[in-house]
Amino acid sequence: MIERFFGCISGWITEWGPGLLIALIMLFGLYKLLFSLGQNVGIKIIAALDNPSQALNKQATSMERMTASLEEYISRDQSAHREIIILQKVTNERLENVLERLEGIRDERNKKGTL
Repeated sequence: MIERFFGCISGWITEWGPGLLIALIMLFGLYKLLFSLGQNVGIKIIAALDNPSQALNKQATSMERMTASLEEYISRDQSAHREIIILQKVTNERLENVLERLEGIRDERNKKGTL
């Protein structure tokens, strides 16, 4: 198999002569040109992909900070809500005590016959 391959190459060399050498040099030059362009394009593609990834990282960081801020706000809001409920209960108890006293006073006056 190897002999057939090398035999084929020697056949090409004898048939093509210097044209094969020129074709090989042109192919090598084309390869180098495409390789150098490919590197520049590859670098540009990597740079272009790097910018959105940095933007996504910044967005993720800001979302984490916003989440922490919202959690803190909700915690403060819940504690303020609890305080309001406690104050409403205390106020309600005091009003009930005042109403009981007023009813007691009214009952005493009714018993005495004075309004």
